[in-house]
Amino acid sequence: MIRRAFLWTVLLAVMLVSRESACAEGPAKFMMATQVDGKKLEGQPLVWDQRQMFMLGRDGALYDFVPREAENSRKIGRGFRGYSIGEMRQRVRKEYDRSFEISTTKHFVVVHPRGEWSAWSVRLESLYRSFVHYMNVRGFNLQSPKVPLVAIVFRNQSEYYRYAAANGSKLQPGTLGHYDPQSNRIFLFDANSGRSGGNWSNNAETIIHEATHQTAYNVGVHRRFAEQPRWLVEGLAMMFEARGVWDARSIYTRKDRINRGRLHDFLRGQGTPSSGRIRQLIATDQLFRIDARAAYAEAWTLSFFLSETRPMQYSSYLARVASRKQFSTYSARARLADFAKVFGGDLEMLEVQLQRFVKEL
Repeated sequence: MIRRAFLWTVLLAVMLVSRESACAEGPAKFMMATQVDGKKLEGQPLVWDQRQMFMLGRDGALYDFVPREAENSRKIGRGFRGYSIGEMRQRVRKEYDRSFEISTTKHFVVVHPRGEWSAWSVRLESLYRSFVHYMNVRGFNLQSPKVPLVAIVFRNQSEYYRYAAANGSKLQPGTLGHYDPQSNRIFLFDANSGRSGGNWSNNAETIIHEATHQTAYNVGVHRRFAEQPRWLVEGLAMMFEARGVWDARSIYTRKDRINRGRLHDFLRGQGTPSSGRIRQLIATDQLFRIDARAAYAEAWTLSFFLSETRPMQYSSYLARVASRKQFSTYSARARLADFAKVFGGDLEMLEVQLQRFVKEL
């Protein structure tokens, strides 16, 4: 569950600024330091004019402010350089009281309650390695994250919900975690309450899903500030919910890579989408608003089918979508054209092949 409502509100605001005024072509080739409402910010301006600036902070967050309200602004370096693991650790230490510890790995800074919750840093780093391995063997040229990946682990669900509410995040009942594109962080709680020995994967599909979102947006598989088809973003994350995908330490067969819950939803619904349904899924995000359960099931089915039967083409398609210009919208016509460029435009034949694939599953 990405907080898409916030993200696309921001992007639409940026694009409106870009169309209606002489907005600077971004991103800037420098970093700057400034102070807004008493808060010190460091980062790279992405797009701006006299009324509004969007800046990528060195902590990975997206900041939005009115330039004239910024004080003591100055250039501090060329290009973009995120905080180091150590610098990020010091920064998040100031945000949480001493009942929380901070564990770090090569790529993650994890804030968690004191005690055995520290296992989450190892879990997230393992998921990261699994994701990198999965994409590498499919020919995807990954980037290194520009910033440390931050995760906040709460003691229980109620603490998680209280924090989200206090910070303006409206969570649906039953939410286990979420990736916030504004802060570039994932927020979650441990259903095992930090106890060792629990099989965390049994109740952590959502956590794996959100960690996949965070990783994919930070290694170049998706482009964070350009519109991406929702079926593609969610389909990839749902594939990683299956143990045969996220657990890279062992060797599994195709049946272990099947997301049984999504396959069940798919078969319980239409069985297989028609070519018109596939076209709709590829071209727009409308199905997610009309029938979210069916949309998620069909997104997983199509993504799994393409990844299993056309792995290199699937990676090529992901790269093509991720190469879109920053702060750009993605029309239905362009989405269909990009899909056809990689997989061909005969969606009726694709439907037949997908039906055969599902029957084999």
